[in-house]
Amino acid sequence: MGTRGRGKMNPVRLPYPWLSTLGAVFIISWQFVMIHPGIIDGNPLMGQLLRQDYLLLGTLGLLALVFYDVRRFIRANSRYRHQSQQYRSQIGELLDTKRELGTRARTYSDHADKLKMFISERLLEYIEYDEKFLHFKNIASEVRHNGVISYDRAQTALKQAQQICAEGEQQTYREAADALLYLWDLLDLSTTDNIALHVANRIYDSEEHYFQAQLNPAEAGSAPFQPTFLMSHALRRALLPIVANPDGLGLNQNWPMAGEYEAEQFKILLRNDSEMVGNENHMVLLIENLINNALFYARQKAKRQRHNPVAISLAQDAGEGVLRVYNRGPHIAADEREKIYQLGFSSRRIREHHGKGLGLYFVHEITRGFEGNIDFDNIENRSDLVSMSIKLTNGELLRQQISIVDIEGEPMCQLLEAGEQVSKRHEWFYDAPIASIEISSEADGKPQLIAGLARDEDIRYIDNGDPMRAHWMLEIKNRKRSARLRLVPLDVRGVEFVLRFAVASSRLDHQD
Repeated sequence: MGTRGRGKMNPVRLPYPWLSTLGAVFIISWQFVMIHPGIIDGNPLMGQLLRQDYLLLGTLGLLALVFYDVRRFIRANSRYRHQSQQYRSQIGELLDTKRELGTRARTYSDHADKLKMFISERLLEYIEYDEKFLHFKNIASEVRHNGVISYDRAQTALKQAQQICAEGEQQTYREAADALLYLWDLLDLSTTDNIALHVANRIYDSEEHYFQAQLNPAEAGSAPFQPTFLMSHALRRALLPIVANPDGLGLNQNWPMAGEYEAEQFKILLRNDSEMVGNENHMVLLIENLINNALFYARQKAKRQRHNPVAISLAQDAGEGVLRVYNRGPHIAADEREKIYQLGFSSRRIREHHGKGLGLYFVHEITRGFEGNIDFDNIENRSDLVSMSIKLTNGELLRQQISIVDIEGEPMCQLLEAGEQVSKRHEWFYDAPIASIEISSEADGKPQLIAGLARDEDIRYIDNGDPMRAHWMLEIKNRKRSARLRLVPLDVRGVEFVLRFAVASSRLDHQD
């Protein structure tokens, strides 16, 4: 403020004209004596003062004193006015400061009210989630407690039906029994206080039976439950209720076999299968929640793209089963890296749809139970240089190069000779049909060959350099005497979750 840092200001005083007053009293007394000379009779010294010339000198002295007092008063008055102006200025600054502090106080009060409202809303949400979770646990516990007898009867009936039914119906009853057991395991998880510990305890029990089976293979069938399962089988069970056309992914055939399977919503890449120790139903629940989370964003219009569906990869790396799930959902902020796994937290705010905050919580807890690791990567569009060798049916060989650049998150085409000019796609026109195209990019390295193109043929070729994501697409339109080639960069922004689990053989090696 303007008044800060100033020293103490002493008030200015207006001087009283003592000298002029005393001088005037002296002159008046002098004139009084001159009027009444009898007062000083007998005193020759005082008699000399009655001379008129002395009185004139005294009057001149009085005028000099009056001039001095007036001059001193004018100076003091000037200082007084200046000091008064300073006081008024300070008072004005203090009033301005008071108004500013009042404005700040009202602003901070509004912020405090908003903060209290925000905290209250979040607190109510957490209370609501806690109440719902506890309510769900109570219901599940009651259902499980009262359903023990019904569950045993249903399982017994399904096992008997498998033994007496026709050979073609056994699969149906077996799947029904598996589904009932899956429901029972879900009820177990919903009633436990610690999901990760519950899953881990089942793994410890399974490890014991698995080690005994390795030591005594003849007694492997005597275990009360199957201690191991295949990751591919858990993935298949998780996909079956979700996929509209299971035959498109080969789920109803001899699956799994190493390879790639693709349908409208999914791309599945099976590299290596993994035998896991534990309860398969827990892994099915984990994969189901990951897939449902990915499908939510894949079905949004803003994120929908048929050339980059939900991609699921299953492989092995250094004794670990690696599961990857890629979807085109929004990037996860750094401050939400740990929050997304918390119970009740959800980042879904699309068209006022609020997620329940349970899916990734289950995924995280089950992963902890399997002693695994879960992480994610925010996928960005990459810059690339695409080179093409185009052979026409007339024998002419052409070479084209084009850059794919990222402009504010969107992949764009940019010709090397075009400078700053960019476009969402680029086209080339030729005077003869295209016979073949060899295309390569700096990011992938390996060339891709499109051969055997015929006249009057329209094809769409999708980049297969990255098995999880296609970064570009070629559209070829051949006519009898001409051709058109179009390169379209594809938006691959999204999130890829990566989960790693110890396979059964690695647990056996660790035990040894």
